[in-house]
Amino acid sequence: METSKKKLNKVLSFILIIVIAFFSFVPIYWTFAISISYTADLQTTTNRWFPPRINFNNYKEIFSPSQGVYSVAYEFQRTAINSIIIATITTLLVLIMATFAAYSIERLKVPFRKMISYFVILTQMLPPVVLVIPLYFLFNNFGLLDKKFSLILINAALNLPFAIWILSSYFRTLPVSVEDAAIVDGCGYFEIIWRIILPLSKPAIFTSGIFVFLATWNEFQIALVLTNSLKAKTLPVAISEFMGRFLIDYPLMATSGILALIPPAFFVVIFQKYLIAGLTSGAVKE
Repeated sequence: METSKKKLNKVLSFILIIVIAFFSFVPIYWTFAISISYTADLQTTTNRWFPPRINFNNYKEIFSPSQGVYSVAYEFQRTAINSIIIATITTLLVLIMATFAAYSIERLKVPFRKMISYFVILTQMLPPVVLVIPLYFLFNNFGLLDKKFSLILINAALNLPFAIWILSSYFRTLPVSVEDAAIVDGCGYFEIIWRIILPLSKPAIFTSGIFVFLATWNEFQIALVLTNSLKAKTLPVAISEFMGRFLIDYPLMATSGILALIPPAFFVVIFQKYLIAGLTSGAVKE
């Protein structure tokens, strides 16, 4: 009887996984199908799983050498580089600050540390859209509009609470006795973090890094308001500009969307083992 129940549970689990995978990959496939379609074919019908004619011209155009500052290739390449720079620096900055902040909250005798911890995660509940107008006037007064530094600063501030929360939860599970032994041997707090905490916390650090990188890569609203040129414009903003007032280039937008998936997907695949370890070892549990 129990064997039958186990088999039934396995079958149901397998069916559930297939259903989830189907609904997860269909939008990606549909975007790819649009990206290799002709606009004329899209205007006739959308009830096709496979485009009647294959067209890779948009991919060729984006990867071709730039033909002037107003070409699609030049805009895509510049904004993609901007997004990679902003997301990478933001991730490194957040991980450094979050590591020290989380360790201070969990290990040092900081007054009101629980209240500080709750306040930090409370700031994560504030929707970024309500900050757009105040941030615009603030950065305008300091002459920081249309700069990558501004976006790095804002994204770091928005993602720092979540990273602190993940790392705090993980540091809480580490044995304090190891750190006490290191202190007895003469190690300071910086040596403890470098030699003990960081090697033991790789799953949580990489999990935090993946979430911060993805959040920064996908950020759109603030980048849309604070940037107006290719000096700092990010890829999501550039993709939205392929939608004109009287004409929407769906294949080009879909092509850009598919290509924009590659860097974060590559990042997640590389650190996948750390992500799974972080999620299963209490990195995102309270």
